[in-house]
Amino acid sequence: MKPIRKKGKDRGFTLLEVIITLVVAAILAAMLVSFMGTGVVQSANPVLQARNGAYLNQIMENMTADYKYLMSTNATPLNTFSTRVGDVNASRTQYSDAQHPYTIVENHRISFPSGSTVTEQADANGKILKVTIRYQDLTLTALFTE
Repeated sequence: MKPIRKKGKDRGFTLLEVIITLVVAAILAAMLVSFMGTGVVQSANPVLQARNGAYLNQIMENMTADYKYLMSTNATPLNTFSTRVGDVNASRTQYSDAQHPYTIVENHRISFPSGSTVTEQADANGKILKVTIRYQDLTLTALFTE
């Protein structure tokens, strides 16, 4: 007698079908990552730039508040303020917290001589103090006058 066999297909996938499906899925995933990867990684940059810009603005506001206070209490507010701001290329936390140091890019007096072209000139006796600070990759300049 012959053994009885059921006619019809067995249920499930063959090993070859599973391997082909995995290979196709891996190729599609690699294409998707290469297409979307940089966009997803770079999507946080505007948020970080806005946060750093807001923090830089807060540092400058702290400087401005200090200068306004010096104007009401000090005989030579511009000299005192220039000393408080610090030296060029120095990393400071005078007007920020210790975890967020900023760098002084410019701290010098300037003047704008009269003439047809208006350009600033470094002037040790100038009545304008130019202060530029950098936090992360952003810079901000402010002019303080007597």
